[in-house]
Amino acid sequence: RSQKAALTLPPGSAEQLAFFQREEAMRYSSPNQAWVYTLRDGSQSSVSPIGKKSSAVGKAREHFLLRPERPPSVTLLALVRDAAARLPGGEGSRADVCELLKESQYLIGGVNDAQISQVASGALDRLHQEQDPCVTYESERKVWIYLHADRQASDFHALPLSKKSKVASLL
Repeated sequence: RSQKAALTLPPGSAEQLAFFQREEAMRYSSPNQAWVYTLRDGSQSSVSPIGKKSSAVGKAREHFLLRPERPPSVTLLALVRDAAARLPGGEGSRADVCELLKESQYLIGGVNDAQISQVASGALDRLHQEQDPCVTYESERKVWIYLHADRQASDFHALPLSKKSKVASLL
């Protein structure tokens, strides 16, 4: 099997999972705000506000992998972004992103690894192609690298999305 799928992430403890899920619930209760996750090693990583779609009120859009009783701002794209943000040292394989994605309280139970891998792959590709991408893929080492970990909350609001030169200076 290719190195791309290799899992490099050690399993987290039940306490770490519970702590993450509390942070995740807080993050999605204020989707228009940037968020800073506390990682397993105690370091921190920033994620952007979820975006315009997060202002939707009412019911979450249905998806067969997501719990119906979730905040409307919870999407697979947002969950994969958050999983990438939580990669130790800001980098890891797609399998690592999948393992972190599976820790979300908003996924339904019993999802198989092939479904998670397919969803994560598509979402990582989308995130990689955004105007201000939060991830990049390093093909030589076959790892995804999260680019926004060291940003401050104010950096996300201050970014003029049409000016890539300013974005590059923040990275």
